[in-house]
Amino acid sequence: MAWIEGTEEQTFVVNRGYDEVANYFSDPAEFKRCLSDLESAEEVEPMVWRWQLKEKSEKGITFRADYTVAYKASDGEVEWETRQGNMRSAGVARFKKLSDERTEVNYRETIATDLPVARLLAKVFGPIVAREIRRGVGSFLDASREWLEHGSK
Repeated sequence: MAWIEGTEEQTFVVNRGYDEVANYFSDPAEFKRCLSDLESAEEVEPMVWRWQLKEKSEKGITFRADYTVAYKASDGEVEWETRQGNMRSAGVARFKKLSDERTEVNYRETIATDLPVARLLAKVFGPIVAREIRRGVGSFLDASREWLEHGSK
């Protein structure tokens, strides 16, 4: 088994009020609707969620993420970190009010997966997995912007 990671960081503007944007990213019950590969999500204690993603198979490797993440929201940001599981997620989202209906978000997340491959193969698959992680986080952020601007009115 080998841990392979990728990081995605984006700064973007959402055409929505600060409180709505901050509340959305601070509440897994809200943002889970924008996770495209989600199989199940459960709050196991306040601000601690167990996530299970749909199984993926690519190039002979099969992986199904099952991990628990603790979230901590404070004024102007939310941070999270995995407590346990076969996937690690750590990050921060910071919010800045630009106007009554515009909020800037700075989002950074690092995800690592414990893939069932030998360490030597991890060097080969590392760039592919890192690209897929960045793509997955980017898709989540695109869906989140769309939901905030159009789906939650």
